[in-house]
Amino acid sequence: MRIIISRPNPGCIPSLSLPIHVRSVGYNEAAPGWNECESCDRKNFVQIFWCVQGIGEFQFKDRSVPLYPNEVIYRLPNEEHSHRSADPRIPWHYHWFTFDGPNAKAFLQSYGYPQTNLHAGPCPVPLFQELKTLLWRQTAYAQRHAISIAAEILALAGCDNGRIEHDIVKQFLEMTRREFSDENFTVEAAAAKLGIHRTSLYRIFKRELGLSPKQYLRQLRIQKALSLLLQTDFPIKTVAAESGFNKVDYFCSVIAGETGLTPMLYRKHTAVDS
Repeated sequence: MRIIISRPNPGCIPSLSLPIHVRSVGYNEAAPGWNECESCDRKNFVQIFWCVQGIGEFQFKDRSVPLYPNEVIYRLPNEEHSHRSADPRIPWHYHWFTFDGPNAKAFLQSYGYPQTNLHAGPCPVPLFQELKTLLWRQTAYAQRHAISIAAEILALAGCDNGRIEHDIVKQFLEMTRREFSDENFTVEAAAAKLGIHRTSLYRIFKRELGLSPKQYLRQLRIQKALSLLLQTDFPIKTVAAESGFNKVDYFCSVIAGETGLTPMLYRKHTAVDS
């Protein structure tokens, strides 16, 4: 689902004299593999992204920045960038809004936020909803009020609530993506490295991402296995080992539960279908 609400003639700055003008607001549920890349000349406005679920990745001219749940990132006018859904198994959900005007860049930079992912806490969805209503109305009051709502969202973006717990989730995600193919890597081992009890890791991770650490690890391993089955002619035992499964029988049962086919049949039938 993708929702975009814009003011009338979004490419034209309204005549009302204001510090900034809210241009558009929206919500996106981006499937795994989704990406967006447009010419920077077409985006002469500030854009704020607030991640709700999944993982996004922003590619700027000189750097790549991941965006995790409860994080915010912004893009300046005419700044070259692309963004994509970065997790192969989980859709990326985020709210966003844009504003423009001659002072838009200076207005955003006056907040002093570094141009990287900011941990801000849960997305203030009602404020984004209010921006939608104000854009529909477009009275002089609505345009002025929209600035105050935009400023409230920007103020919340600078909060640092739950930083410790957020960092734990972020470190676990990075560690898991790096080490999941090692059959000895477990959630318990990861929790020990992070200096946290596995039940605490489960509680924090489940709250932030909506699934358990073990489910996330299992999904990464299955995705890797399915990719190897289709893209290589490795023996099933090798595919299992490369994907982090230490027992072939268990690996076969997992693939069968996921696809309804044994690994050999999945390889054969999917290759024929493609």
